[in-house]
Amino acid sequence: MTSSLQAGINAAKAGRMQEALEHLKDAIIEEPQNADVWVWVAAIIDDTNKQAIFLEKALEIDPHNIPAQRGLAYLEKRRRDEASVSGEHLSDYTRPISPFPHGVKQPAPVQPVQAPQSTIVELGFMAQADHKKSAGKVPETGQQANGSKLTAVEVGLLGIVALVFCFIGLLAASALFNFDLPVGNIFGERSAITSAPPYAGVFLYEDNKFFDMTQHEGLPTQLSGIPTSRNEIPLVVLYETHADRNQMKLIFETGAYIPIRGKAGPDGAVVIMPEQALQPGLYCFQQLNAAGATPDAFYWCFIVDVSIVLD
Repeated sequence: MTSSLQAGINAAKAGRMQEALEHLKDAIIEEPQNADVWVWVAAIIDDTNKQAIFLEKALEIDPHNIPAQRGLAYLEKRRRDEASVSGEHLSDYTRPISPFPHGVKQPAPVQPVQAPQSTIVELGFMAQADHKKSAGKVPETGQQANGSKLTAVEVGLLGIVALVFCFIGLLAASALFNFDLPVGNIFGERSAITSAPPYAGVFLYEDNKFFDMTQHEGLPTQLSGIPTSRNEIPLVVLYETHADRNQMKLIFETGAYIPIRGKAGPDGAVVIMPEQALQPGLYCFQQLNAAGATPDAFYWCFIVDVSIVLD
């Protein structure tokens, strides 16, 4: 069963904004502590004040949420830019911070300005925005504008900015058209599994071995039999099991929700990993059962203990 968040994302990508908003409202009720929900709500609406409120809520839940950080930075920059241009109005530039392209055109400004477009994207969730810069002073009537020469430092900075925007654009395209970029090689992420598990189930992948994660019909009452990882970003593998990546949530022993992301593995396996380094303690994947079914939820747990040293 597709979650409300995923249903909202799918509707938004298909251009059904009102339907997407309804799904995302349900997602707020179902997952109020999921920062991605608040980022996507901000992406759908047009009110910049509400966008800022929702993005701040996302950062309150997850201070390291990149789309929320960039979204707020963009909104603040746009306020400063608009305040410095006389004769223009906020409505000339109001556009949603959206994770997908849209066809709404900006109204023509009073003075000729350049309107470069860029996208803002989250790595495993993304946000897109239009940036506007002033093209400089408009030449006086009857006079020719003299082109200014850029210094080597300015050219270098422009090149860096262009590369950053290109990379952000690639990330946005990978999300829109469902293909993976080799970001693991860029950021030093551990390589994924090279083969599927020997049999069906949920496994902790550690030292090139698969360790069974027992399915519990409630939170475990004892730690015996729960596998332990020595990595801050452990890998969990789903293989031919009813466990569903799109319905699973990772919960720390304190009750805090940990954002996760998944990627396809060999032979139909799915590899799940946290989006941030984990501190030592007990973690459980939770998957709610169908309404009225018993038990209410299933749990698969593991322990993180980076202090363990193998001989």
